[in-house]
Amino acid sequence: MNSEQIKIGVLYPLSEQYKNIGTDFIKGLKLKQLPVKFFVESIGIGNDDKLAIDKMQKMHLQDDVQVFVAFTGHNNIDNLYSYAESNNIVLIINELGATLPFNSVKRKGVFINSYALNESVYLLGKSLKEKGYSTICTSTSYYDAGYGLLMALESGVTEAGLRFSGHYITPFQPRENEPECMQQTITSASPDAVVAFHSGLYAKEHKGFISNTSLLGSYPYYVTPFTLSDGFIQQDTAGELLVVSSWMPGVANDDFYTSYKEKHNEEPTVFALLGYESYLLLSEMIDKGAESYTTICSTITNCAIEGPRGTITFDNETNRTFFNHYIFKTIAYDENNFSFQQVETLKNDGGFLKRVLQMPVPPKLGGWHNAYLCH
Repeated sequence: MNSEQIKIGVLYPLSEQYKNIGTDFIKGLKLKQLPVKFFVESIGIGNDDKLAIDKMQKMHLQDDVQVFVAFTGHNNIDNLYSYAESNNIVLIINELGATLPFNSVKRKGVFINSYALNESVYLLGKSLKEKGYSTICTSTSYYDAGYGLLMALESGVTEAGLRFSGHYITPFQPRENEPECMQQTITSASPDAVVAFHSGLYAKEHKGFISNTSLLGSYPYYVTPFTLSDGFIQQDTAGELLVVSSWMPGVANDDFYTSYKEKHNEEPTVFALLGYESYLLLSEMIDKGAESYTTICSTITNCAIEGPRGTITFDNETNRTFFNHYIFKTIAYDENNFSFQQVETLKNDGGFLKRVLQMPVPPKLGGWHNAYLCH
């Protein structure tokens, strides 16, 4: 492939709470040199599919860009997929998997790589029975309860034959005695374990509330990475604070982690991880000399690339990546110095999301429109 002809369009989001979401994604994408010219456009907070399509159309028609890398939310995202398919555009989508992709069909030329928080909590729900648990309590913020994560957890818990003993949801306007309400609600549910979903502003709010309770340390507490706001992990509670995800920074001494830290003097975020995995896909496309729409699609479809989360391959039925997920134990040395130890592997065959893709969209879905988990 002639390097002078390689043009890559990049669509990135903006976020009020996670201001680094777009910049970290691009840092990961550009961590190592590629013989390409990037055309970069912001798609705002990600709740406007028409804006994303307009930005793609501009680069496609004005700059002759055929290959796009995007970090997107979930609102009306199928419209963007459809536009790409209709115009023979190769689109590599990156997302967090905060909602469930109901009734979403495979689109030619559209490849979806997800952090897959939805699969993480589904597999967690299925695994809790093996630990001898029978009752589970959840803790979420008002808005986080509306994402697909609670729905995914419910699927796993139900399949495992477990039951929910209670749900604590922080109200939109927290009460003056919110820590007491949190303590009472969860304690009275008598759970064997607690699973918590809090993110953005609400992760910080949750940290303030839960620090005034005795809940951490009283129960095995399972959280997603976005619940871990600054100062949340303490030495006296770290042992039973467990994180479920497909990747955490610094667990493995992989090339991505060390290269990113050397270049930027900071640990990579999940946003940087997804950008770097897109770099690996673009590098494969260039190395294989794929130039036409057909050969580029074929190269990505048949790729098997070693990345920070394992081998990157796309499922032929869905054009999606599927990775194993893990449970990480938190190890705190002091308030600002902690690490994660991988203690369990949750095998993933992609079956859960494949079933969801065939399901009709529920009558009403909640949560933020962009579903970045960064309100």
